[in-house]
Formats: sequence, C-alpha cells, structure tokens
Amino acid sequence: MADQGHLDETEKINVVPLADVSLVLLIILMILSPAVMQSMIKVQTPSSVQANTKKSPEPQEPLLIEIRLTGLFLNNAPIPSDVDLAIQLRLKLGASLERPVLVNADSSILVGRVVEILDLAKQSGARKVSLLKRAEAA
Repeated sequence: MADQGHLDETEKINVVPLADVSLVLLIILMILSPAVMQSMIKVQTPSSVQANTKKSPEPQEPLLIEIRLTGLFLNNAPIPSDVDLAIQLRLKLGASLERPVLVNADSSILVGRVVEILDLAKQSGARKVSLLKRAEAA
C-alpha cells in the first residue's frame, strides 16, 4: 500500500515551471518586438488601382544607379564618388521627388554597400527607391 501511494505522488506533472518559462519568453518577446519593427526598411508595395480613378500624369523615366566593381554609374554615366552621386541625384530629381530611382548591383557587391547607396538615394530626396532583380541565367 505504501508503494502505491508513492507512485501517485511521482506521476503528477508539475506545470508551474512550464508556466514560468512561458511567461518569461512572452515578456522577452514583448520587449524585443518594438525594436525589430523600428529597424525594418519600409517597402512600398504596389496597390490595385480601379479603372474609374483619376488619371495620373505620364510616368517619368526612372533614374538607374548601377553599382559595379568598376564604380558607380547613374544612367550609364560614371560617377566618381558617393558625394557626386548625391549631388547628381538632387539635380536630376529637382522638384520631381516622385521620380523612381532604381538600384542595380553586380552579384559580387556586398549587401552593405547596396544599403549605403539606397540610403544615399533616400537622403538625396528620392521617395521611390527600388532594387532591380537580375534575371537568372538558365
């Protein structure tokens, strides 16, 4: 009889430590969530347009920034430095800040360098900055 009572005590599962760990993980998640959301790059997704909406003006030709091993190019014209790229972008954007800016990079260029150029374009006043994806060779 004493053995039977001893087995009943050890077969019970203690859920208190499980609840404690769950609450600690929930608190950590709540603390880290705002930090993750603030560090994200905002991406503008295309929206559907109804046929009866007002007509938008003719789309402007986009500015193309290419990052190659040989240097920076703006619309196939070589740019000597990041400062010169910022100046050229400000001049070409002018009053038309809605003009799209497309960024293309060689596959050997580091991601950090591409992010620097994206930030430079945004700081130069461009509101629409996009990355171009290279077509994969078959």
